[in-house]
Amino acid sequence: MLCLQLRENEQALSEQELSYIDTLKEAALAYIKSYTGINGVDSADENGRKLDDYEDLTFVLYALVSDMYDNRQIGVSKDKENPVVKALLGIHDFNLIPSESEESHERWSV
Repeated sequence: MLCLQLRENEQALSEQELSYIDTLKEAALAYIKSYTGINGVDSADENGRKLDDYEDLTFVLYALVSDMYDNRQIGVSKDKENPVVKALLGIHDFNLIPSESEESHERWSV
């Protein structure tokens, strides 16, 4: 499915290219997890959230992998974030919301 998003025929890709796409997928997944604060993928994290619960983040994963695949050069020529990706990630950005333990800690700090 991911190869279809990349407009590539999976059977025509070498093992090295398929491995590279898997690496891009892992990098995109790490970025999404870091940005949103959701650490669970197919099972819930310590906050009870998992990425599989948010279907729109699948689009974000595909868009990030596609962008990384299309722009493989070392230098950055386009330093703009995809606005749709940014908006979808922003909807699920739980990093700025304090957890219960952080909230109780803040109440008792002087």
